[in-house]
Amino acid sequence: MYDMAVTGGSVVTPDGVMQADIAVRDGVIVSVGTPVALSQVTGRVVDATGKLVLPGVIDAHVHCRTWTDHADAIGDSHRSAAFGGVTTAITQIRAPADMAPSAAIEYFITEGERTSPIDFGLHTILRPEHNAVTEVPRVIALGSPSVKFFMSYKDNGIMTPDATLLRNLRTVAENGGLAMVHAEDGEILANLIGHAQATGRTRLEDFAWTHPASAEDLGVHKALAYAKATDCALYILHMTTAGGVKLLHDAAAAGQRVFGETCPKYLTLTNDDLLRLGAQAKVGPPLRSDSDREHLWDALKTGILSVVASDHAPRARERMGQVADVFSEPYGAPGTETMLPVMFDELVVRRGGSVSVLAEVLSTNPARIYGLYPKKGVIAPGSDADFVLVDPGRREVISAATQHSTATYSLYEGREVTGWPVLSTVRGEIVLEDGALQQQPGFGKYQHRSLREPTR
Repeated sequence: MYDMAVTGGSVVTPDGVMQADIAVRDGVIVSVGTPVALSQVTGRVVDATGKLVLPGVIDAHVHCRTWTDHADAIGDSHRSAAFGGVTTAITQIRAPADMAPSAAIEYFITEGERTSPIDFGLHTILRPEHNAVTEVPRVIALGSPSVKFFMSYKDNGIMTPDATLLRNLRTVAENGGLAMVHAEDGEILANLIGHAQATGRTRLEDFAWTHPASAEDLGVHKALAYAKATDCALYILHMTTAGGVKLLHDAAAAGQRVFGETCPKYLTLTNDDLLRLGAQAKVGPPLRSDSDREHLWDALKTGILSVVASDHAPRARERMGQVADVFSEPYGAPGTETMLPVMFDELVVRRGGSVSVLAEVLSTNPARIYGLYPKKGVIAPGSDADFVLVDPGRREVISAATQHSTATYSLYEGREVTGWPVLSTVRGEIVLEDGALQQQPGFGKYQHRSLREPTR
């Protein structure tokens, strides 16, 4: 007997897309493919006729308010994610300088299990003041083996100097962790921003040249060289440049354990959209050129880039248009709720890409890299019954007014997309159905992760 069945859908599996039924017992998939007799189902039968059934989306890069000025608390960001078909979110936790990162992870395990409607994991952000030798083993023991370092943002004190970064990468490697980097060279950015402010060049038009592609390329180059020197597995966040993905390709081809991520905003928007949208599109790294964007698509389709994640970083913005000083505005924009529909529309509908590639970059690859596979990220016997059903023909217009982040803006305001998540499950329980959440805060469970050997 089964607790749930999903019947009649086009199921996206590691072997491709097939017409199949899915049977679930105790929150776990027990069969895929064999027709399920309704008499064997004691609970819900989901009719997926005409729908694509994807493995539940894992948003591997989410921010929330962690002693920072982000608009969303952790429950808010995960609620917004759930409305977009995300079934597991991995959220970045940044402790203050005077707080142990392990204490912050412990706090957000509790807070997430109190407020999240979906399953979740936590990344650890290490500031330069934190003691990596003592804290890295602690956070890994708490199930947070992915440790992030900023190579940028020297002005606000979170940039990790090169010598410290080298030492910390070795510590991560020795403890079986995965290092994550925001790979922009902080010295270049600080110099150019300082020069811009000193000369009164602080308009939106001045943002791009103070964050050049060369700064990101240098950051990627240094991160790869440091990871190689310390034998540390490396994950490069939100990649945006043609030069950066070439460096990533060359390192992977040479045998390094390296992984690259990009985001929907870098695959669909350019610096022209910053000038159009104003400060709400100030993100770091910045939106780039058409040429960079197309190189990202090539890298995604050929597997050089492994993951697409939202980098959901909502801010409370009062000014949406032209600003007097672009450098006084915070970085970041919401995006977890729009990630799946925007990527389906752009990759599958507009560019004719494979829905299997979509499932790989949104589900399977992040699960593999971050220690969730095969529990998450795949529709297969033995895996959690985490699905998202997409109506491939449904058209919707994205608007901040209908989004569920506490932020009041969207980078995709007015964009019509084809393909929309209409139902999701987590551990065999309906979470999203027909635009409404079916689970309360606290349904989500913390996912304790371990990864001694990340696999590509």
